[in-house]
Amino acid sequence: MALVGYARCSTTPQELEHQLEGLKAALVDQLFSEHISGAAPFSERVELQRAIDACRPGDVLLIPKLDRLGRTMEDCVSRVAELLERDVHVRTLDGRVDTKGLGTMAKPVVGVLTAAVQVERELSLERSREGIQAARNKGVPFGPKRKYTNEQAEHVRDLRAQGKSYGSISKATGLTVSTVRRILGVV
Repeated sequence: MALVGYARCSTTPQELEHQLEGLKAALVDQLFSEHISGAAPFSERVELQRAIDACRPGDVLLIPKLDRLGRTMEDCVSRVAELLERDVHVRTLDGRVDTKGLGTMAKPVVGVLTAAVQVERELSLERSREGIQAARNKGVPFGPKRKYTNEQAEHVRDLRAQGKSYGSISKATGLTVSTVRRILGVV
């Protein structure tokens, strides 16, 4: 029986490093990892494919969390089902899943756990959207920082009122032509 490890993260290298440390501490025989969005189709998740292909009957695929196998409940359950059909078990570092001891209950249990993960993700996104909207309602600015002061904006308007071109205003103020146009509302 071999222990095959797989880690994935979509953004920060620190998160991937943390996952790799956990897998190495579990003494995996082979280790695969990648930086790719969980929303990416399976066909683009090359290292996950390699990890699955490396598994032989009786092996265990060790992953940090169940959601490393797919973005949706259907993805995770179907991937686990495919592995179980090949007599490959799935175990998570967080201890929530170990299909080896579940027998015929493995698929339904993985389905329930994955559904719970998906619901939590959706609730988290909803809370984030609500928080952003509440901040916007309070006037908290979002987006890139403004590249000019109120005084510069007023100077741009004065120069335009004098009939100056966008290019000459840009040279006079040190602002880009696109910023001048944005100030004047001509975007």
